[in-house]
Amino acid sequence: MASHPPRPFRGSGPLRALFGLLLVGALAGVLVAGMALPFVGTAGLAAKSASDHFEDIPDDLKTPDLPQRSQILAADGSVIATVWGDFGNRVIVPFDAISPNVWQALVATEDSRFFEHGGIDLKGTFRAFFADISGANQGGSSISQQLVKNILVLEAGNDKARYADATGDSLARKVRELKYAIAIEKKFSKNEILERYLNLVPFAENVSGIEAAADRWFGVHAGQLTVPQAATLIGMLKNPVAYDPAKHPQAATDRRDTVLDRMADPTVHYLTQQQADAFKKQPLALNVQPQRSGCIYAAGSSAFFCEYVEQEILNNPIYGKTKAERATFFNRGGLTIRTTMDPKMEKAAETAIKHNVAATDIPGAAIAMIEPGTGRIKAMAQSRDMGTGAGQTYLNLAADPSHGGGNGYQAGSTFKSFVAMAALEKGLTPTRDPTWQPTDELEQESGPQTMTSALWHSVNNYFIKLQEQTGLCEPAKLAAAAGLTIDSDNGNGKPLQQLGSFTLGTNQVTPIAMANAYATFAAHGVYCKPTALTSITDTAGKQYPVTTPDCHQTINPALTDQLTGMLRGVVDKGTAQSIRQSFSGPAAGKTGTNDSRLMTWFDGYTPNLAAAVWVGIVSPKPNDKGLVNMKIGGKSYDKVCGGCLAAPIWGQAVNAALAGTTVPDFSVPELPGDIPAPTNQTPPPGATGGPAGGQNGGQNGGPAGGPGGFIGGFIGGQ
Repeated sequence: MASHPPRPFRGSGPLRALFGLLLVGALAGVLVAGMALPFVGTAGLAAKSASDHFEDIPDDLKTPDLPQRSQILAADGSVIATVWGDFGNRVIVPFDAISPNVWQALVATEDSRFFEHGGIDLKGTFRAFFADISGANQGGSSISQQLVKNILVLEAGNDKARYADATGDSLARKVRELKYAIAIEKKFSKNEILERYLNLVPFAENVSGIEAAADRWFGVHAGQLTVPQAATLIGMLKNPVAYDPAKHPQAATDRRDTVLDRMADPTVHYLTQQQADAFKKQPLALNVQPQRSGCIYAAGSSAFFCEYVEQEILNNPIYGKTKAERATFFNRGGLTIRTTMDPKMEKAAETAIKHNVAATDIPGAAIAMIEPGTGRIKAMAQSRDMGTGAGQTYLNLAADPSHGGGNGYQAGSTFKSFVAMAALEKGLTPTRDPTWQPTDELEQESGPQTMTSALWHSVNNYFIKLQEQTGLCEPAKLAAAAGLTIDSDNGNGKPLQQLGSFTLGTNQVTPIAMANAYATFAAHGVYCKPTALTSITDTAGKQYPVTTPDCHQTINPALTDQLTGMLRGVVDKGTAQSIRQSFSGPAAGKTGTNDSRLMTWFDGYTPNLAAAVWVGIVSPKPNDKGLVNMKIGGKSYDKVCGGCLAAPIWGQAVNAALAGTTVPDFSVPELPGDIPAPTNQTPPPGATGGPAGGQNGGQNGGPAGGPGGFIGGFIGGQ
């Protein structure tokens, strides 16, 4: 039956009789014409309308593109989530995968002469028409006619005009339906018609097709349905809502029993009356399965990976010129969408995050893992699950706005890496650079410094002065070459702001973008756009295009390799030594903390995996206090820093992600960085400013000291 049963003709007795007689007369002429192929034109609008479409069955009636479930899979083929649109909770199965109990119940109830007629049951049709004339509405449609109507309703979708045309009482609609039914019977075998009908027909609660219905109400496949189960589901077709067995069990039971009696009718005799009576004594015995469509039902943080993939499809013009076309492509379903997610790495990332930051803590936390040289996103996880409850959010803390995330977060001193490369590009060496006696937060930040040791200990004043030598343009170009832009994970956003505080990371970026930037370092300067998709296939085996890996050399490998040699010391001798509590393999990276300690980072990499960890206030406001004197993950912190929170998370996550695999060593030199410069060098002008200040960028600190000193207040470091 159609998802919306046709409305009976309304009117007085004489009008009803007149309509019925006219319709019967028209049908008689149409049926005679319909049997005589090729079609011979007859007078009258109805006959002409039918002849326009009789011989050529529309493609949607031949092989309708039925919406059905799609599956989003991890890289190993495991299911992340099952999704479907408004008409798509459907799994198409072949005829031999449907229990005979189902089609026997259908034929007995809906069209007992199905195997005898050629698409139109003349006896049933005329009986229904004459009954309607007398005021007793009866159904007279054959299964083939019902198939036609359901296809037309499906194709109408949300188009009200097309839906009205598919379900209305017009003579043209009825004639068209009859003509299509005859044509379908000539085109397909009876089994093929039953298969198409049972895969198409809608049930309640957005469930369509017998396979999905069997799973929903009984937790079995269509091929496993017993006689009473099949009778219950076929009984729903008369009115899917009224006979929903979960919501209206007594009405569903009565309807089931009617179907069982029809199966025992001598004209069909699929059951004996004794068998039918025995089945009627059985309870419905439902085993209702939850309907779990959408990324929200994915486990933990993989829900956000799933959402990232969905948005990737909805935003990509290769799946449709408009967003509406792309939504139609996605929602019609039947797709197997394989992603780059590594379940082992995803679990490692989520476990490390949630072990250190609780969902209901003041800060949130996120991590992204990317494979260097491919751009494949292997994992993304966060401390807060998807939802609206306590400690939940729909915001993907690792992603940009086009993928369900926000505008990113200030990167802190992780941007010092780009200033260091710019300095190397200008010919400055890691061990022979201007040094001075800066005043910074920690003891190890004071005293003579080289570029390498200043990077190890994240010495703000050193890099402020170094940036004066490199200028702002070159570090910004290198950051852009690593894919960093504002409001975008894939390098397509607005250019980074070239401010005096650039080296201290006041630009806002996402964890995915930062993980990919540091993956570029690991890949010797080869940048790859981040990608989460590897293939999309439909049920017919058709392959849809996916974005191919976009990898190219954007940074001189001599620069990235020298930088890697320097950044290894951050892990082994500098601000990120806490990583060594959990991970002993080769690693390089940089800590970062923004102004007022509202957020903190560690971005790092091994030769075969890059990851960025962010912990901070999710939606910072101007007067927010930093992450000081608070408990996070059950642990008390006087003040949060990259080395004391983000770096340990990184170490735990990467250690578990790479467990059991061989991690190669870096093919770059480890550079010495603790060689002090000659003590008789005079500090450059402005090199010594006051202590780091707060949100006011050093205005509450000591004297500015000279050029660049005005930003000495940004903490930016550990």
